[in-house]
Amino acid sequence: MSRVVFYRLCAKFVDNERSVPQETSDVLYYTLAVGHHTGIIDCLSESFGCPKDVYQRIVDLFPPESAARYKLDGIGRKGEIQIDKSHLGLFDTSVNDAIASLDVDDEAYATMRDWLDGFSLSLDDMKCHPGVYLMGRMQEV
Repeated sequence: MSRVVFYRLCAKFVDNERSVPQETSDVLYYTLAVGHHTGIIDCLSESFGCPKDVYQRIVDLFPPESAARYKLDGIGRKGEIQIDKSHLGLFDTSVNDAIASLDVDDEAYATMRDWLDGFSLSLDDMKCHPGVYLMGRMQEV
């Protein structure tokens, strides 16, 4: 059985075994501030997920030719996607439209709603914290 799991950035750190000189430390913190990952390790934690077939049904809620649908469908094409602050415009209204189009009588309604709510909260978090991003991946269980 396959699942689609989205991981969220939860921490960043510099991996070294000795103290870092102040000049180097300043450069590393600067790269973090401008969004570069030079010498930085990103720690991701599982945020939300669902079975692959339910994920495809969620993707199908987005307009057929939309950039949002194409982005989410990247998991099927490439096995993983990354969503960061540069993608916020793709999902501004489309997530709310997808939630509104859910059928409450659908057997997967609760799972789909939970996924869309988790996704929406993560997008809101990216608006407040631009360094946050999501990594979506196909996972074999």
